[in-house]
Amino acid sequence: MNATDWFPAGYDREVVERVWRQAPEIPGNDAALWRKDECGAWIHRLDYGRRHSDFGWEIHDPSVGWSGPGVVLALRPLQWNNYLDRLASQTHGRITADGLRNARRLWD
Repeated sequence: MNATDWFPAGYDREVVERVWRQAPEIPGNDAALWRKDECGAWIHRLDYGRRHSDFGWEIHDPSVGWSGPGVVLALRPLQWNNYLDRLASQTHGRITADGLRNARRLWD
């Protein structure tokens, strides 16, 4: 198994839905299915935990490693590449929207 095959564990449906609703809605798109993460990358609601999707996303808990699991308000939905970047202690997301697709930024 490699890093992109890992599947997130532990969040129940209610938490996943509450975290999803924290992502900004994008005018002209169905907010139940499409939103963007805080880095500007597209995420698709049904692609939670799917690293083989350009629009897959995971839940980032910035409090892990500090004082235990955080409250739902601290949790953030991130496109999976941006999630891995955060885990690697990179503070800036590298995947962002390029029109209707996601693209890797070449600058920080």
